[in-house]
Amino acid sequence: MALTFAKPDRRLDITVDRTGRHVTVAASGRIDLATETPWHEAVMRSCTATDDTTRVTVDLTAVTFLSWASTAVLLRAHRACQRRGRALRVVATGAVLTGLHLTRLHEDITVTPAHRPTQTARPRACSGWLIA
Repeated sequence: MALTFAKPDRRLDITVDRTGRHVTVAASGRIDLATETPWHEAVMRSCTATDDTTRVTVDLTAVTFLSWASTAVLLRAHRACQRRGRALRVVATGAVLTGLHLTRLHEDITVTPAHRPTQTARPRACSGWLIA
């Protein structure tokens, strides 16, 4: 009997949005050694662009995994922004936010927890108790 293993989802989607003098680089999926290069290039391109950008936001709220080695990209981006007089902000949630705090990256970079949407209360099923 042959064993079949599920292949990990290595998809990473990156979007870059510019609103006025603010650039947002949003990623969705896994950021690891196999997928880091396009994300690294998008972040660094936004931080080192020769335009009037004043703030760069790296949105990691839809990232399911951020490798420890990939956190170095955020530190390089922070330094690149500082040299150009820009502010860098990282928005994260869940395990990615926990990882950024464990690596103490939040001491050097502005890391903002993402607000989760509030869920509406669902009606509860009957308990089965008969009250007479």
